[in-house]
Amino acid sequence: MAGKINEEEIGLLSGTPTESAEKKPAASEPSVLLPAAERAPTTPTPRYDTKAFLTLQAADDTVRNVTAGMVTTLSAVLSSRAPGPATVKLTIEVGYTSAYPDEGAEWPVRWNPPGKRGLVELFARKETVSIPLVPNTPVALSFEVTAPVGVRYGDRVEVRLSADLDDSGTPVELTLACVARQAVLAIKTSRGYEREVADTLLARTEEKPDVVFALLVPSSLRGYVFAEGMSFEGVREMLKGIRKARGLVEGETTLKEVEPLLVPKITVEGFVEGAIVELISGPFKGEKARVKKIDQAKEEITVELIEAVVPIPVTVRGDHVRMLERGGAKSGS
Repeated sequence: MAGKINEEEIGLLSGTPTESAEKKPAASEPSVLLPAAERAPTTPTPRYDTKAFLTLQAADDTVRNVTAGMVTTLSAVLSSRAPGPATVKLTIEVGYTSAYPDEGAEWPVRWNPPGKRGLVELFARKETVSIPLVPNTPVALSFEVTAPVGVRYGDRVEVRLSADLDDSGTPVELTLACVARQAVLAIKTSRGYEREVADTLLARTEEKPDVVFALLVPSSLRGYVFAEGMSFEGVREMLKGIRKARGLVEGETTLKEVEPLLVPKITVEGFVEGAIVELISGPFKGEKARVKKIDQAKEEITVELIEAVVPIPVTVRGDHVRMLERGGAKSGS
């Protein structure tokens, strides 16, 4: 029949595809699971216990006494016993302590980073660096410390080291320190004015007791006074304007050099009977005399004045006479 409409044609005209016209989805390829033996291996990063495999120790002294203006070196050695190469995180912390917190001077600290040439200033109080370590190959850590000229007695600088291996949380630590101590300084004076210079300097120490602690005027060494003080600059400043003071001798005087001056000597040592001496103290100062008797126990000498009309024996202390001519060969008992 001509007027009959085909339902399939209606479906085509309406734009709705028939089941035959729909495209079937393409069959996906089956996924392939590789055997465990064929998978790419993943190697975990080795982790080591810091305290079991890392060593940080001082190369010499952990605490060193220094004087003002002195430059010294503190050293440490860092080494690893881990099975393989490792990277160490080294933390350096610099700390200062002083008995005078408001006046204490900071100590310049420089160090030589491993693998680099020259010294680097540690400007920050705390610094962290990474250091590669090969097993059983020590790495030297060197720190140059300068004590400032204005340092006070007991001032201290600490270089605190902390080394961690793979952030294990249990670092090895080491503290190196420098502590300021007093120095023995030699003051040059005009001969015969040693006591005058020392007395004036002693009076000035009452205003600045932390600069000079003690003074020594050795009778056996003319032209010098020794001061126990903290710094050259402090003592040099106190010497300004002192009559007959000729300045400081450069360099620190060691205790070994001063020690013979501290041991009391027998004042009659070297005198013999018959020697010609000059009296340098007492009522007969300037007179010449001849030694008649020597008493070692009392450190006294009995002399007779040469120019006296009547030879009268005079007993004086051994340090009150000065040898002019040796004579005779019999020493006192």
